[in-house]
Amino acid sequence: MSKKKNVDKIKSYIDDILGAKSSLREKVPAKINYKKQLFCEVLQNLQFVNGRTLGMKHDYKVNMMDYDDCFYVAIENLFKLNYTQEQRNIINWWLYDKFLPTGDVLMLTDKESEEVIPSDTPEDIWDLIQEQNAKKNNK
Repeated sequence: MSKKKNVDKIKSYIDDILGAKSSLREKVPAKINYKKQLFCEVLQNLQFVNGRTLGMKHDYKVNMMDYDDCFYVAIENLFKLNYTQEQRNIINWWLYDKFLPTGDVLMLTDKESEEVIPSDTPEDIWDLIQEQNAKKNNK
């Protein structure tokens, strides 16, 4: 059964229960989901651009780092406006240190429990930063 048919069926049930005409609409994304989506896109794009820059240097001996530097400084300054030093350290670790040129991937572990902290995706980094915000706000 298609999504539209399911929605129409649910709508008719609601109409029957209420005894009146009703309407359904898709949920508007929450502001936090929008921020998470933007954050993840920024990290994915920064990771792509950094990889492209390193690839150009390695494969074609073209160093774009000096050209890209002013963009990275601008982005870093925007991060300073929104994130603490500790949060920026996590973001920078994920962008520049987690994924090694050899193909190896570093893991983030809790110092106390030695449990591996999920950090493979930008979504994982977002969640980690939100946890830190919650801890900071509860102090």
